[in-house]
Amino acid sequence: MNFNLEHFKESLIYGLAYLPNTLSLVFVPLVIGLTFGTVIALVRVYKVPVIGWLMAVFVTVYQGIPIVVALMIYNLIFMLKFNDLAAFLHLKKSISDMNNIWVGIFALSMAAVCSISEAVRGALLSIDKGQNEAGYSVGLTTIQTIRRIIIPQMIPVAIPMLINNVVGLIKASSVVMAIGIVEIVAGATIPSSRTYSFFEGYVAAAVIYWGFTVVVESLAQRLKKYTGKFRRNLYD
Repeated sequence: MNFNLEHFKESLIYGLAYLPNTLSLVFVPLVIGLTFGTVIALVRVYKVPVIGWLMAVFVTVYQGIPIVVALMIYNLIFMLKFNDLAAFLHLKKSISDMNNIWVGIFALSMAAVCSISEAVRGALLSIDKGQNEAGYSVGLTTIQTIRRIIIPQMIPVAIPMLINNVVGLIKASSVVMAIGIVEIVAGATIPSSRTYSFFEGYVAAAVIYWGFTVVVESLAQRLKKYTGKFRRNLYD
């Protein structure tokens, strides 16, 4: 098998053209995951009655479902029910007007919420319980204690786990090609249908993902150094 450099370059260009789609599939779920995942983690750590238990069950069950299976389910619901929902809401849109990238974003967001909630929960549990008592002793409410004392100490602990979640999202974003969304992998293999150079196409996609991951991890290392000055020895 000969490696065709020209076909590789062509696949690389096509793959990079769809990098914006992959960026959307990574960073929108990341923001949603950080927001709702942190809330779920706080609810579980502070044992909010009923809601904390429900969130624990939700995270446990959802993490047992492969992302691609959840993606297929959401896509079927989207295709079968969107027109009915649009008619009910009196929206002048049909399924043909919609971009199913939002189905991919939703599926990845749900996965991110669960995985990030576990990362944040682990970081919160690493904080000495005496920190809460210290906040209460100076008259802070629970919310103020969390915002001013707990979260600043939790962030440096959580960052390594959150980096792993971001890298996981980058890799998981490729599953959306299963429902016809064109991202890096699907884009890089577009020329392959004409040249039959699928090997070069997949290698090009791998190179793009590798470069993307290197950039993210490089930025993450800088963030770790910046937040490192706020780290304290929790065992003192």
